[in-house]
Amino acid sequence: MAALSPEIPSRRVRRPWQQPYFWFIIPALIAYGILFLYPTVRSFYLSFFDWTGRGPIGEFIGLQNFRDVFASPRFWQAAWNSLQLFIFIFIFQNTVSLGLAVMLNRRSFLTHIYRAIIFLPQIMSAVATGILWVLMLDPIIGVVNPVLADIGLGDLQRQWQSDPSLALKTVMVVQAWQWNGMAVVLYLAGLQNVPDDLRHAALVDGAKPWQVFRDVTFPMLAPAFTIVTVLSFILIFRAFDLIYVMGGPAGVPDGATLVLGVLIYSDAFGQGSFNNQARFSFAMAEGITLFLFLAIMSAVLITFLGRRERAIHG
Repeated sequence: MAALSPEIPSRRVRRPWQQPYFWFIIPALIAYGILFLYPTVRSFYLSFFDWTGRGPIGEFIGLQNFRDVFASPRFWQAAWNSLQLFIFIFIFQNTVSLGLAVMLNRRSFLTHIYRAIIFLPQIMSAVATGILWVLMLDPIIGVVNPVLADIGLGDLQRQWQSDPSLALKTVMVVQAWQWNGMAVVLYLAGLQNVPDDLRHAALVDGAKPWQVFRDVTFPMLAPAFTIVTVLSFILIFRAFDLIYVMGGPAGVPDGATLVLGVLIYSDAFGQGSFNNQARFSFAMAEGITLFLFLAIMSAVLITFLGRRERAIHG
């Protein structure tokens, strides 16, 4: 008589809401819906109306707000300023920040102190950072111009914030200083994941240190490069607080520091916008346009840089 095989009890497949962990993520899902999903959908809805943000919602005007966005000189000026800011930060983070990460990629007690000092601006309040730099750059009570005079560089004294040709450049430098720590930490993490055996093998084969960095180390930093680039792109085009503190709602002087984040705020609440009139629905159209642009460009960057990573790592 053939032995009967033991029956294997069937395991019931649980649906997501039947999992024990599901109930623990409900508060996070509720907060996400209230703080992100609802405002996004509501903004998209309001962008099709003529509404100042006060009183009842005005008449339905379809895509008129979006047409006005693309016809607005202030929008294109803010977009150009944001693009310049991104280009500068991109170059800075992939030269200065990367160089600092290479120098800090050593085991030393002082190295930990230097890392903390470099990362400190990243954790400081952007508003406090902006106020600090506004005071330091002030031509009357600031310390930058007197220090330049004391070290024999008095010819370099400038009206850093009121000169239209220097205002945006000043903001670029301050913003790069604040976000430098993020790029250094990300590149430092990438450097620590590069196997020492590869570098040692290249040195044994007669490669010079700069050749080892170019041919071995830098290609291995492709994942860190992707993260730094995409994060910087999103953060810079959404930048608001520090630039608002330094340039105000109108991007003074003459809109030189006006970026997209500040533009949307000023149009929504009528501070520094056209005739100082609030145009809430128009600002929502600007915000939706920026959101779609960031989503599309981020997807393009991730796809392109991801292919580059796969090509490097085989």
